[in-house]
Amino acid sequence: MIKVLAVVLMVAVSGCAVFDGGKVPTTTLSAYENNGDSKPTLSYSSIAMGGLSSTKKLPEAGQSIIEGELLSVLESSDYFSRISKQDESAEISIEVTLTNSGNPAAMIPAVITGLSLYAIPSWATDNFDLVAKVERQDGLKKEYILADSTTLVQWLPMIFVFPAKNFSVVPDVRKNMYKKVLSDMKEDGFFFNKKRTLSLAK
Repeated sequence: MIKVLAVVLMVAVSGCAVFDGGKVPTTTLSAYENNGDSKPTLSYSSIAMGGLSSTKKLPEAGQSIIEGELLSVLESSDYFSRISKQDESAEISIEVTLTNSGNPAAMIPAVITGLSLYAIPSWATDNFDLVAKVERQDGLKKEYILADSTTLVQWLPMIFVFPAKNFSVVPDVRKNMYKKVLSDMKEDGFFFNKKRTLSLAK
């Protein structure tokens, strides 16, 4: 009986694959340009929204996961001399709201897939909408709006795809959205000093 349950569990897990929506191009952050200025300090805030029947603020555990992903991207970028949460003294502030939405009806075909031991395929898409409000102390500000998605496919042939397209795709998509915001901030001059930014705007 235990062996049977183990086989069923293995099929249930490995018979899935997650694919990214590809709406946000894969972003690799370039090195910080040392132009003689010190790296700016950053204040951040993070709000995660979601839900099946209605959109609301996620529980604390969900907030912690989303905030942790954002913070890991901010820290690994090496763009800031200091990163703190809701710090009014910081030179740049970023307020991030991430909303996760999906179709509750997708649960019905998923049940059918499970009952058929993954012979009948099903899929479910999670949509991620990101709004990042960025402001610098000197008044430079901009709002970045991005959207991407992941699709979970449940079907027996996905056993061969799962190692490369596993559940890590979901946080990777969200982190890539954060990287795109940082990349766009750099292009928009948020990391230059005030005088240089104004000269670029002319």
